Amino acid sequence: MRLFLLFFLLLSCSEDSSTYYPLDKIKSWSYSVEIIPEVEKRVLYKKTNLSIGGKKIKISGKSKSLFPVIREDGTTFFYDITDKGIYRNGVKFLKDTEMKIEKEKRIVLPYPLKKNKQWEVESKTYLILRRYPYYDYRATTDFRLNYKILSFSESVNTPLGKFQECLLIRGVGQAKFIDSEIGSINIKIISEEWYSKNVGLVKMVRIEETDTDLFGTTKMIQLLENIQK
Repeated sequence: MRLFLLFFLLLSCSEDSSTYYPLDKIKSWSYSVEIIPEVEKRVLYKKTNLSIGGKKIKISGKSKSLFPVIREDGTTFFYDITDKGIYRNGVKFLKDTEMKIEKEKRIVLPYPLKKNKQWEVESKTYLILRRYPYYDYRATTDFRLNYKILSFSESVNTPLGKFQECLLIRGVGQAKFIDSEIGSINIKIISEEWYSKNVGLVKMVRIEETDTDLFGTTKMIQLLENIQK
């Protein structure tokens, strides 16, 4: 009886966070992505994430159930659903033959989901860009992003419609980019993500703000356009 109860509790914990990031079935999400720099031209493009359901993946000779999500460029991210939340375990680029295990599993959504719950993940800056005639200069550096659950009752408008009672999480971080020619640049990063039950990510806003006019502040807005089950 105790073993059954423990199994039930673990299952319930897993379902709690996975309802906001459903990966157990074949499903695709299509997004519009707009990048709004302060010093460059705006960029608008589309991206698609395809979940192919649970798969058995061999890691160090052992089989493990993971949930692959394929991006439009062929990159595959592998997710693990546990009683402690949803984690990103590894990545496989189009040129790779095997999954590369991440040094530190990235927490996507933790369990239990409670207001003001906090966690930390590794991240990189990727929006800070200057375009020159013969090359693009991108200021990329590692930092820690500190996430916090802010709300479970957000309303979000998207091209696909309005979503009610969404989960909102916010990540805040500080970074410093050092270049031999440009010098030192301080960067403030804010990432806000909205998740809808049984749908997944419906909106994301990320801001990378520098303390130099050379790069200024860049904002990215990602909105759900379509979902196919």
